[in-house]
Amino acid sequence: MRALGWWMFAVIFATTGCVSSRKAKMEAAQAYIQGQQQAMQAQQRAIQSMGPSVFFQGPVQNSVVAWREGMKLSEAIVAAEYTAFMNPEMIRVMRNGQVAGELKGIDLLRHQDMELQSGDTVIILP
Repeated sequence: MRALGWWMFAVIFATTGCVSSRKAKMEAAQAYIQGQQQAMQAQQRAIQSMGPSVFFQGPVQNSVVAWREGMKLSEAIVAAEYTAFMNPEMIRVMRNGQVAGELKGIDLLRHQDMELQSGDTVIILP
């Protein structure tokens, strides 16, 4: 009987420990998600305060570049500070969810360029 009492205590203790561990993991996950949401909101406020912008995905130092009238793709890539060692394999310009242009890295060296609009997203594939 005494052994059974000890065993019941161990089961209750172990179960309580699991619940506490599970609760702690859930609270940590919720805190992480909340922190990510706050960071995204801060980033969106910063982008809005910049005014018209061009966005970049790929190996660049600056993922948001201030847009100006007549801005060319090559100028925007320089402003974004491309960081990869080799010329990009492909550069895709997305505008309103559609592909507005697609160039190979070598095309820019051959002076084939395109004008960007505010809100464009440039995707660089190294």
